[in-house]
Amino acid sequence: MPARKPFATLVAVAALLLVAVGAGAQTYLDLEDQVQEFTLENGVRFIVLENHDVPVFSFRTFVNVGSANEVRGITGLSHILEHMAFKGTADIGTTNYKKEKKAMAVEDVAFDEFKKVRLALEPVVAGYDNRVARIPEDRLDNYAAVEAMLNDAPADVSFAGTGSGSQVTIIPAVGDDTESGEEQAPRTFDLQQEEYDAVLYYLEEVKDLKAEFTAKDKAFEDAKDAAREFVVTNEYGQIVENNGGNGLNAYTSSDVTVYHYNLPSNRLELWAYLEGGRMAKPVLREFYTEKDGPVTEERRMRTDNSPIGRMIEQFENIMFMANGYHHGTIGYMSDINNISRQDCQDYFDANYVGSNIVVTLVGDVQFDEVKKFAEKYFKDIPAGDPQPVETFEPEQLGEKRFVMQDPSQPIFAAGYHIKNVRHPDWPVYEVIADVLGQGRTSRLYKSLVKEQQLAIQAMSFAGFPGQKHDTGLIVFAVPSKGKTGYDVEEAVYAEIDKIVAEGITAEELEAVKQRTRANFIRGLRGNAGMASQLAYYQTFTGDWRELFKQVEAIDSVTLADVKRVAAKVFDSKNRTVGIIETEEDS
Repeated sequence: MPARKPFATLVAVAALLLVAVGAGAQTYLDLEDQVQEFTLENGVRFIVLENHDVPVFSFRTFVNVGSANEVRGITGLSHILEHMAFKGTADIGTTNYKKEKKAMAVEDVAFDEFKKVRLALEPVVAGYDNRVARIPEDRLDNYAAVEAMLNDAPADVSFAGTGSGSQVTIIPAVGDDTESGEEQAPRTFDLQQEEYDAVLYYLEEVKDLKAEFTAKDKAFEDAKDAAREFVVTNEYGQIVENNGGNGLNAYTSSDVTVYHYNLPSNRLELWAYLEGGRMAKPVLREFYTEKDGPVTEERRMRTDNSPIGRMIEQFENIMFMANGYHHGTIGYMSDINNISRQDCQDYFDANYVGSNIVVTLVGDVQFDEVKKFAEKYFKDIPAGDPQPVETFEPEQLGEKRFVMQDPSQPIFAAGYHIKNVRHPDWPVYEVIADVLGQGRTSRLYKSLVKEQQLAIQAMSFAGFPGQKHDTGLIVFAVPSKGKTGYDVEEAVYAEIDKIVAEGITAEELEAVKQRTRANFIRGLRGNAGMASQLAYYQTFTGDWRELFKQVEAIDSVTLADVKRVAAKVFDSKNRTVGIIETEEDS
């Protein structure tokens, strides 16, 4: 999920006012008084707002764990676990759970063995490639023929002589034949020293390990197929859909994992059964199929095959060196490849615990019924003792720069370290970001896009890539045709320097406050938006009531606050710069 845009938290207050009208509330205090809450013995907190206008309800389950909680070796695990939460339970998604459980245990053993030989093979293949690279160019065609026969797992290989001037005779495996159907005959090749070294290394180091890899790979694929025999695909989603549900989805961010959908109000108990079950005891079925399929494809689409995705991943790595924002939510491909089902189960057991879960329901529900069903179906979630992230980002001592050569559109980005959403200066960060780079009236847009025509897009926002920990205020620009990231860089700094030196005007500050108030109406999100905002504030600030204080927080920002905070944030030593430098096709 993208980082929350500035004032997203305020925009959604429109939903509060309009929901309040439907519920008969007239003021903030009236609406706040209608919100009810309770906490189960295991720590799961429920927040409920009744709205009986339409016979439906929306919910949000916020699990207070995201990629910032991960450590090296398991990056991307929060996102994988999000996928797993749709696979069902011991009762949903299977034709025979007892047999499936045994098949999954075999699958786990097969993966561990496959992973072990795959990791062992990598350095050996690298050693072989180094030897092949030493072969003279005029001998590469000869060696390619040798290598082709070696790769076919020949029946026998014999040498005449050693080193330069030697010969190798390769006898094809029984049954090997050409495309014409003729059985291949043994072949003898003359070798030079480099070729001899490569063949010898292949036979002594690569051949047996490669054969073992092929066997383990097949055994793993067979085990996955066997476990899938018991799977009822997407049964969880079908139950929701067949009972009138819609909007079934989830997302993982740097900070949280969120699950949501909408249901008719007469399906409240079904919802509690489904949601309580997957939060307490999900079955991680099709684990390897999912992570080696949709998850890795998502990684390729968002990062590996996207110039801006590759840049942002590197940018985060450089900007954040201590806290969990150092790596992206999707995780590194090597970690995705190596994570096991047990890794995922351990992560779930540590983090999907009562004190880490907030559930909000808004709509046509009765508080007493919510409480009754919650106590019945969510009680099996263990209380747990989740360990908070206690690493703070140290002060940056000098500008960091990253320049990526790529035959794509040039990009410029600059990130400045700021504090988290609980810091008293957070409303000031949002005001600065709004004036600097939010919308067509912002300073960056007017200067870079309209007046100087240096860029086709320019923006800024606070909260990159998250808001729960020390984070960043990012400035982003896409240069116009014929312009580069360096062209827009100086223009961006010029606008920033004006704010540092002069602050913003009283008119600009008042406009931000007016937009905030206007967003009350334009930001209608209905029951779903209300559920999301209540859960967000409870999770991120520790109290859903903070939602009702946001307009006041922005209203209290002064011109002096903006000048003070801007001077501290926009220090060149506090800056990380990322540029895509367009590389011309050769």
